Amino acid sequence: MKSAKESIEVDLKELQALLERKREALGEEDYQKLRKGLWALSYLTDLIDDKDTTISQLRALLVKPSTEKTSKVLEQAGLEAAPKSPPSPPPANQKPKPGHGRNGAAAYRGARRI
Repeated sequence: MKSAKESIEVDLKELQALLERKREALGEEDYQKLRKGLWALSYLTDLIDDKDTTISQLRALLVKPSTEKTSKVLEQAGLEAAPKSPPSPPPANQKPKPGHGRNGAAAYRGARRI
């Protein structure tokens, strides 16, 4: 069983003030990363506090959708995807395939029209 982690109460304004005090020591690029991370943490905390926020909304916000194309995955792996070839036309001497399996009106010669 996991042990409970110690939680501390910290105000967002305190964290922002701390970040401003350490701005010169961090450098501008690191400062911007931490500032954005702090903003994201604050935003997520507000969303979690909101009782109308669902788990699926949080998941959609935090996790990228998995809509990968095979060609892109192979490209990232350093492999080449096979080029797509157009479908080959049917041979000229082949009969056309039958229709959808239903009989046309001509198949019912003795039927009375309504």
